[in-house]
Amino acid sequence: MSRTPLEDQVHDALHRTAAPLQRAPFTVTDVRTRARRIQRRRTAVAGAAVAAVLAIAIPVGASMVGPTPRSDVPPATQPPAPRITGTVRIDPLSAPTGPDVAVPLINVDDPSLVVDGETIDLPRRYDQLTPYVEGWIGTAPTDDGGGRSVQVLDPDFRVLDAVAPASPMVVSADGSRIAWANHDGVRWTLVDRDRDGDRAERTTSLAPGPADARVRPVGFLPGEALLVATTDPATGQESALVVTADGSTSPLPAALRVGSSSEVTGLYSVQTEFTGDGSCWEVRDAGADGAEVWRTCDYSLLGFSPDGRHLLGFTDYLTAEGSPTLAVLDAATGERVVDFEVVGARTGVVAINPEVAWEDDSTVVATLVTGERQYVVRLGLDGTVERVGGEAVDLRPGQVALKLAAPGVTSG
Repeated sequence: MSRTPLEDQVHDALHRTAAPLQRAPFTVTDVRTRARRIQRRRTAVAGAAVAAVLAIAIPVGASMVGPTPRSDVPPATQPPAPRITGTVRIDPLSAPTGPDVAVPLINVDDPSLVVDGETIDLPRRYDQLTPYVEGWIGTAPTDDGGGRSVQVLDPDFRVLDAVAPASPMVVSADGSRIAWANHDGVRWTLVDRDRDGDRAERTTSLAPGPADARVRPVGFLPGEALLVATTDPATGQESALVVTADGSTSPLPAALRVGSSSEVTGLYSVQTEFTGDGSCWEVRDAGADGAEVWRTCDYSLLGFSPDGRHLLGFTDYLTAEGSPTLAVLDAATGERVVDFEVVGARTGVVAINPEVAWEDDSTVVATLVTGERQYVVRLGLDGTVERVGGEAVDLRPGQVALKLAAPGVTSG
C-alpha cells in the first residue's frame, strides 16, 4: 500500500535526527526575559502556524575518575512513584487541555521559538537554542545541508561566531555548563563552556581522525565529568568515553550505541545488541567502570529524568515511524512505573516522537502524530494525560532541543 503524504513526511522527518535526550535546564522566566528583549525590536506572530512535518527531535551523563563518584551522591529522599496497573491510553482528542508547558519549544518548519504561548520569529532554522552570556548559543544546519554548526548569537540572533562541523550540544542539569565537539580538519575537540561566560572554556583534543569518526557529547556526569560517544566510521558503532574536568579521558566498555546519562547518579544507557526484530539495552554505572546495573530486550532506553530516578523506554525496535508506546521505568532497577500507548497505534500512522522533554521530575512532554494531526501532550508518572494547546506544529520540546537517538538505534 502506498504511503500518504503525511506518512512520507513523518518517515523523512524521523530520519533527520540522531542524537540523545534530556530536560530543558533553564526556566521559562529566564527565556521569556530574553525573548521580550527581542519583541521590543521585532513584532512576533501571535501563534505558530500549523506545520505538516513532524520532526523527531530528542535532545541528552566514570570507575569515576572525577572527584565525585556515584557512591558519593546523596540518595533521593522522595518516595518512589506509585506503579500504575495496566496501560494508559493516549488519546489527544479526548484528553483534557492543560496549561502551557514549562519548556520552551522550537518550531523548525517555520523557524520560531515558542515560550508560554508567545512566538518569537527566528532568522533561520535552529535545531537547538539556549541562553548564553547576553545572547544565545545554538546549532543549525550548515548551508550545504550536510552537517551542523554551533553558533554564538547576540540577543537578536545575529551570528557572532560559528564553527563547523560540530556535534549537537548538551547542557548540564542546572544549566550552568554547555558542551559540544567540533572538528578542525585534523581531530575532534570537546568544548565545555560556562553558560554565563565567567569561566574560561575547557577544551579536550582527542586523537587525530577523520570527521566521520564522529564525537558526540552525551551528557554530564558527577564530578564535572562528561560522557562522550565516539563513532567507528567503519561500522557506525559507538563507544563511551569519560572526560574529566582536567581533560583526562577514560574509556568505558564497548556498546553499539550510547543512549543517555544521568548527571545525578552517574548511570547511563547503551544499546548492546540488535536482534533482527528488536534490540537489547543496558543501564551501566559510570562510577563503577561501566559495570552493568540491569538489562532489557523489551525497550530502547533513552532519557533519564532530571533527578535520575526514572528512565524512558521506547519500543525495542525503534524505527523511522517512531514508537507506539512509551514506558517510564525505575532507572535503578528497570521496573515499570507506567506504560503509555497511543490510541490507534497499531492501526494507522501513529507514533510517539522520541524527542521527549522532562518538564520536571514527574512529567514528560512529547509530540505525537495520529491520523492527519499532530499534538503536544503532557504525560505524568501518575498516569495523567493532557493535551497542550491545539494541533502541534513541528515543535521540539526542550529549550535546548536536545535530540535523542531514534533513527538507527536498533541497527547493528
